[in-house]
Amino acid sequence: GALALVERGVRVRRTPVAAAGLGGLALLAGVGLLLPRLLAPPAGRAAVVVGAKPFTEQYVLARLVASRLRAAGFAVDLRESLGSTVLLDGLMAGEVDVAVDYSGTLWANALHRTDTAEAQTVIDGVCGWLAPKVGCVGPLGFENAYGLAVRHADAASRGWSTIADLAARAPQLTIGSDFEFFQRPEWASVRDTYGLHFAEQRSFDPTFLYEAAGTGEVDVVTAYTTDGRIDAYDLDVLEDPRAALPPYDALLLVAEGAPDGVRQALAPLVGAIGVRAMRRANRAVDVDGQTPEAAAAALDASLDR
Repeated sequence: GALALVERGVRVRRTPVAAAGLGGLALLAGVGLLLPRLLAPPAGRAAVVVGAKPFTEQYVLARLVASRLRAAGFAVDLRESLGSTVLLDGLMAGEVDVAVDYSGTLWANALHRTDTAEAQTVIDGVCGWLAPKVGCVGPLGFENAYGLAVRHADAASRGWSTIADLAARAPQLTIGSDFEFFQRPEWASVRDTYGLHFAEQRSFDPTFLYEAAGTGEVDVVTAYTTDGRIDAYDLDVLEDPRAALPPYDALLLVAEGAPDGVRQALAPLVGAIGVRAMRRANRAVDVDGQTPEAAAAALDASLDR
């Protein structure tokens, strides 16, 4: 977020915006010095380190994984709110033992692939690239793709059903996304494939992104397709007929140096979580106000062991 502020401030030559970002970076510089300690297992305690990115689905899945590991007799150390790069670096270095990541994220950001392919081709390519430092236990059974979403009323009145329909009106529209997306190659792919040039790009914490769309603060948002707030805020996810975005199957990943038995304990999760079940769990937290622990427990109870 701080980097986004600096970049935006420099681009529009707004000194206060850039200064705010630099202030955030100064704080993060101190935090950055602590990252090795934050990621390293606590001294004297053998625990499986479970990492998660900073959004609801990741919090729920991390707790589901932690619950399965504890049931198998492992101590668990949760490391949450890690950025995509920090999480991947932690896995590759063996400082994070288990995490869930998405095939399209790794395809675009780690392998630097700008083409799209069938889901299994992407999974095979990503898992082959991760080996031998990180092993793919397997896909969890659902895809959480990026998509562009608009208010249902706008889609109906303006005839929007695909991303291509936005191109003519984009110069009068504002788009919102999380702190990462506008710096990711997926955004460049969507923007260039459909010729999108919005009047303004705004970055939000994912917690507030869908509300911003629902209340009209922005016209278009990047949505996670398993997010329960899509329905809660009456949004439509536009189709991507030119396949600008890759598939995003959720992959269960285990580092090479993880304790023996971790893979076996988590193997029953492979193929066990459907998109509707994941969307219900996300909605339970973001809309109904449940804790990630409660949502994870309910999700776990709904799965076939």
